[in-house]
Amino acid sequence: MLPFAFAAAALAAPPPPPARPTPAEPREAGLVTLQVSGGKPLRLRGTLVAEANSWAPGTAAWHEVSAWRCEGREIAVAVRTLLKAEGSADVHRAEIFPSLGEAQAWLEEFDPIADLPVDLDASDRRVSAVDIALRAAALRGRADAVARQWRALLGEVLLRLDRAP
Repeated sequence: MLPFAFAAAALAAPPPPPARPTPAEPREAGLVTLQVSGGKPLRLRGTLVAEANSWAPGTAAWHEVSAWRCEGREIAVAVRTLLKAEGSADVHRAEIFPSLGEAQAWLEEFDPIADLPVDLDASDRRVSAVDIALRAAALRGRADAVARQWRALLGEVLLRLDRAP
């Protein structure tokens, strides 16, 4: 029999997905500050042209992407990796690109599983080979799910960028 607290937590509704706004008509350019993990924030004046996220129930991590058209016609892209693992900090990246094509190429080359936490130490002699294999298979499953969700998100963002004014 499961302890009450565990059973209650298992039955609790998953958190609602983050907002998934679709930019309406382009607005006036405004001041924007994009967070960068381990670095200075990126400040720009721009208009939001695309925004989406890959949240899904039960996922180990998901991504939020936003793209901004700067006043000089450059494209700024922000990618936030949100990690569900306890004690994990979200990872923020932001870059400015001289062209839409370069921004799209950067997004296509982005590795969505690079920040997934690895919960196994294969060098620990106390962990059996079977346990290592099981943990590695579970990690591979989490990574595959995150990568699938990223590809769906990427297609959506690239389409929105292609349609952006």
